[in-house]
Amino acid sequence: MTVPDPAPPAGAAAPVPAEPSATRTVLGRGSLYTIATAGPALAALAVIPAVTRLVAPDEYSLVSVATVVVQVAYILVALGLGAAVTRQYILDAGGAAGARGVVVAGAGIATLITGVLAASGPWWSPLLLGRPFGTEILLALVAGVGGAWMVLAQAYLRGADRPGPFVLLAVLASLAGPAAGLVLAAAAAPTATAYLSGVVGGYLVAGLTGLALVVRSGSARTTWRGVRAALRVGAPTVPHQVSLYLALAGLVVVADRVLDGAGGAANIALSIGAGATVVTAGLNNAWAPVVYRAAPAERGRVLDETTPVITLVAVVLAGGVALLAPWLVRLAPSADYPPVTLVPAVALASAAALPSVVYLASGHLVFARGRTGWLAVSTPVAVAAGLAAAVALTSAWGLGGVGAGYLVAYVLLAVLTTAVQRRVAERPWWPPAMPLTVLLWLAVSVAGAVLPSEGAVATAARLGAAVALGVGGLLAVRRVARGSRAPR
Repeated sequence: MTVPDPAPPAGAAAPVPAEPSATRTVLGRGSLYTIATAGPALAALAVIPAVTRLVAPDEYSLVSVATVVVQVAYILVALGLGAAVTRQYILDAGGAAGARGVVVAGAGIATLITGVLAASGPWWSPLLLGRPFGTEILLALVAGVGGAWMVLAQAYLRGADRPGPFVLLAVLASLAGPAAGLVLAAAAAPTATAYLSGVVGGYLVAGLTGLALVVRSGSARTTWRGVRAALRVGAPTVPHQVSLYLALAGLVVVADRVLDGAGGAANIALSIGAGATVVTAGLNNAWAPVVYRAAPAERGRVLDETTPVITLVAVVLAGGVALLAPWLVRLAPSADYPPVTLVPAVALASAAALPSVVYLASGHLVFARGRTGWLAVSTPVAVAAGLAAAVALTSAWGLGGVGAGYLVAYVLLAVLTTAVQRRVAERPWWPPAMPLTVLLWLAVSVAGAVLPSEGAVATAARLGAAVALGVGGLLAVRRVARGSRAPR
């Protein structure tokens, strides 16, 4: 039991409570944000078996296309303003009121662009999607604008350090919406339109709830200068965000083309393998504000403190996924390939977690500086190189080449983003060496990819290594977090 400190003597100043360290803040708040970030991915995996049993194959094909439209639409129609709102809340002179103004303006912009896309749908839908502009695509656009409102509100909540409402919005969109869609498809009609109507409802409720939370937080100060500054930071991130989303879709296409219809198997392997990078993205929602709030001279020190422990968390999770891949892939068996053929792809894709941490760390300084234009070039280049590597490696190595392509994309993303950061940051920063963590990353990634997947010896080796990694990693993370010092 902890014994409280004795009261100070009369006339003495009361002790000031110790501030939490940057590492503890990121891990504590980040665990909540991770729930919101991982929710959509987990919901997608959970919903697939139910939807495919409810609707016919041609209807599910419409659902798949509409889902892609939703994900890309809410990135495009918000013009990247969500990426600028958190920064504006913390670093801009307008502060919280200015950030609220950008959210309101961004919601209006997103709605206007969605209207233009809907009106021009009969022209672009056959060209880009190979399908006529029907009810399903229109519903996807409506869900996209709801998603854009939600993303803008979540960016504000991230700046305000309110993880509870942030998670609530994610639950409404990623869980309540698909659940409502399943109910509609089961009760009304087993069609794509019925299912997507529920999905649209989830996104709209989440978006409207988010906007209400922002507006009720205080007065909004919307100025052309503030919106223009936010657009200058956010708009260049649109190709950056779209490229990251399309990386997975592009790798699925590579597998489908090169391996004669193995797109479904690749989608399963990448969805599981990318789990560790989803966790680092969740932690990033708490990490970025911590870096932004530090004085410019202190940001390098904050990154030096936080990057090693976040990298260790990523490596432990990625290693666990890689080592347990033979059992994880059986949760979603593929008719295209037996589970054993998916394991190398899962292991290599999960290894992308380590370079993803370096990419995010350097990205904080790029965003803090407000010089995001280079990301519009560096990210598409990294993704294109990853796809090219996947084409070359998949021909010789099967699905393992798809996982390797994902890893190559993130390694290049880390290298190129660090190069951009070194060019534009006020105080350029080098990622720490972390030799022990890097060696551990290499060991567990290789072991996950090459260890046999069947047999008693292989099972014992994989399970034993996974348990040792989990226990050792947890103890190491706790030790580092306890030893980290509070920001000055």
